[in-house]
Amino acid sequence: MQLPTKKLLAFLLLFIAQGYAQELILSSKPIIEAKGGYFFFTNAKMSKVYDKGGWDIQLSSSIPVWKPLKRMNLNVYGSIEFLRCSGSSIEEGYKTYVWEFPINIGLKPVFLLTQQIQYYLALGPRYFFVRQHNSSPYVDSHKSRNGIGLFVNTGFNFILCKHLAIDLFGEYSYAKTHFHTSLSSVYTRDIQVGGFTFGGGLGYSF
Repeated sequence: MQLPTKKLLAFLLLFIAQGYAQELILSSKPIIEAKGGYFFFTNAKMSKVYDKGGWDIQLSSSIPVWKPLKRMNLNVYGSIEFLRCSGSSIEEGYKTYVWEFPINIGLKPVFLLTQQIQYYLALGPRYFFVRQHNSSPYVDSHKSRNGIGLFVNTGFNFILCKHLAIDLFGEYSYAKTHFHTSLSSVYTRDIQVGGFTFGGGLGYSF
């Protein structure tokens, strides 16, 4: 009975040692991630029109640039996204959809919680391009705008092996714009086209 116990203890020690080595590797080298999630607007009018939300696809990268603390790294973070939502107008029920193409650049502190778990918080400016299509005859069929906003992305990395990690994240984006119209009978105003995204992804460390 002692031999299996010793083997089990040796296996656990080896697993812990490998996890610690993986932690050091994934926290000190560049990582690229593919993410997907569910997006919904925070603006009351937008969330009423696009009441089912939509999907958000992201490709991000983090590069360590500074290690101020033993269990913390500061990374430069960048990502590109594509998100799309479909819905219907409030009164007549005409179909409408909106898609956005944001680019995020910022700083990302990464905190090493355990050998297999990291917590991170990325934030910075956000460039966005948004396009809306409407089937209603009472408004412009296409509207496009771009602008500068802000983003905050936070989550946990769960290390699987030497180069791979699972990412569970949440993101908030602030992107306010004004859709102009060619119709004199239609009143427009500034509107927040950002919101929340919750999802997961897979990261690879080089």
